[in-house]
Amino acid sequence: MATTENNSLSSCMNITFPYEVSIKFPGDLEYIPAVRKFIAEILQVSNFSPKFAYRSEIIVDEICNNAVVYGCQTEDAEIELKNEISENRIEFTIKDQGGTKDNQRRLQKAADNSTETSKEQDKAGLGLEIVRMLSERLDVIIDDENLTSVHIVRKREDEQNDK
Repeated sequence: MATTENNSLSSCMNITFPYEVSIKFPGDLEYIPAVRKFIAEILQVSNFSPKFAYRSEIIVDEICNNAVVYGCQTEDAEIELKNEISENRIEFTIKDQGGTKDNQRRLQKAADNSTETSKEQDKAGLGLEIVRMLSERLDVIIDDENLTSVHIVRKREDEQNDK
């Protein structure tokens, strides 16, 4: 029933794939639930299953939390979340101001160690492990100005195998 509603909504809205939705929000944890829910609703209107939307919501929650907690060093810090939606996938790119050198090192190490569990990783690295499990690709880029960008690709699966 929800799929029928989503199909009629998307046809009324004349969605043409691919399209992009970008959001900028203050580096404050209180904004994340609204951002997460907004992305889930966009996916459902774009005919992704509720299960796919919910699991994508988990990804958004984890990457936004990491960006705020580890990437925001000033009171006026902003987070940018770019979402590229295609018929068969969504790509998330989140950018923050970079955090401390130690946080950047830990982020890069957590992203590089796809299956390694270490004492140093403990709870702090579990969020990226969840993101990795729910997505096909996870890349971390730290540019020359120490700005951090995390890029994630999550592909649509058929309804029986929906991750």
